[in-house]
Amino acid sequence: MTSMTAATRVHAVVVSYRSDPVRLALQFDRLLEQVSTIVWVDNASGDELRALASRWPAERLHTIWLSENRGIGAAQNCGIERALALGATHVLLMDDDSLPSPKMVPCLLDALAAHPRAAAAGSCHVDPRRETERTPFSVVSRGRLRWLSCSDTQQIWEVDHVIASGCLIPAPALQAVGCMREDFFIDWVDIEWCLRARHLGWRIYGVCAALLEHTLGDKVVRVLGREVPWHAPWRHYYQARNFVLMLRTGQLAGLARCQMVLRQLKRFIIFSTLVPGRWNYCRMWMLGLLHGCQGRAGPLVRPGSR
Repeated sequence: MTSMTAATRVHAVVVSYRSDPVRLALQFDRLLEQVSTIVWVDNASGDELRALASRWPAERLHTIWLSENRGIGAAQNCGIERALALGATHVLLMDDDSLPSPKMVPCLLDALAAHPRAAAAGSCHVDPRRETERTPFSVVSRGRLRWLSCSDTQQIWEVDHVIASGCLIPAPALQAVGCMREDFFIDWVDIEWCLRARHLGWRIYGVCAALLEHTLGDKVVRVLGREVPWHAPWRHYYQARNFVLMLRTGQLAGLARCQMVLRQLKRFIIFSTLVPGRWNYCRMWMLGLLHGCQGRAGPLVRPGSR
């Protein structure tokens, strides 16, 4: 197992927004056993969370307080810039509600060491609300979507993309691929970055031994006998819009593009017909598709907001 050395400086970038302070504190405690430093970027949550910062030494926890909610991509970019300025050799991206297992970071470092062209190594996510023990990785191969299980905990899969939380990125990959897309605001930010990296010749890996407790969606609902992550309707606006914006980049082509379109069409049908509040989902999907086709980006300005 790779050990943390003076030459290896892993800095975690944690983005928070109205987070559970108890869970966030537990995450920081676990991370500081595995990383050199945490760069905590808060998207204007308020004073309650700021009070947490005094619990850890300033040299281990660097804080960035944003004056407004700038979205996940902008917050990650702020944290990544600070981490690299502090001398990070690797940046670990983390959502505010994710809890790493004790050996998650060493497992990710081992995977990167074994694959020099890796742009990122992603953790295997476990959602305690779901019956499925481990969320599988996926890849599109020969026009078909393949789910890659982690029944073998030592397996390292080459995949199309990984989600941001629990994703370890070497500094050279960040410098070569570039920043996260801030104009997406939320959703598809991590996938777009992975596709961009692969377009430039880098590779993405999923690491079965690197476990992360992570909840995908506000809750899990059962539709037609299958577990489906549930998000509020406004999130589906971003999912639809940013999906179209990502397609327009040309980074996703051929059979993989067709497979991704079919998956999103399936989600649209499910949430527009089978989930309570389906009219709101349909309306937000259609608005997102329209804005995506128009090339509109940034945060959604809802009626009554400033």
